[in-house]
Amino acid sequence: MKWLRWIATAALLQVAPAVAQTAMPAQDFAARAAVASMVGIESATLALHKTGSPEIKSFAHRLANVHGVAGSGLRQILARRSDIALPQRPEGRHLDQLRDLAAMQGPEFERAYVAAQRAAQAETLALVTTYKDSGTDPELRAFAEETLPTLQELNEKAQALPMPPQ
Repeated sequence: MKWLRWIATAALLQVAPAVAQTAMPAQDFAARAAVASMVGIESATLALHKTGSPEIKSFAHRLANVHGVAGSGLRQILARRSDIALPQRPEGRHLDQLRDLAAMQGPEFERAYVAAQRAAQAETLALVTTYKDSGTDPELRAFAEETLPTLQELNEKAQALPMPPQ
């Protein structure tokens, strides 16, 4: 049943606007990007331990690598600054999703993971694209522009993941 909640959440994320059309403050972008990286790494770790699917394992390896590099790059930029603080861990819906995933096994886990990654990667891509186009901080806009091609590729791989049968 939990995987149904995951699919419903994923569907809502796909149709709901991921980011506002107005300029996003640098603090908001940095916090959302940092959480996306943390959740990506944590969910990839779960997938590597819980799935037998070669496609999901391959995607999870790539996911952990991409978000590890992106998160590190973001932290390096912000380490020189005192005007933006990053969250220490995911909270709210992200933490709930990670807990739900951790409690699942087998095909239920795989279905929930694929649905969650399809939604999460689309949401992250929208966030970074929007900030690249209309962000308020030049250094973070450059980070978004540099990161965007890799996130586009990751989103394509997420959308192409096969949905495990019920």
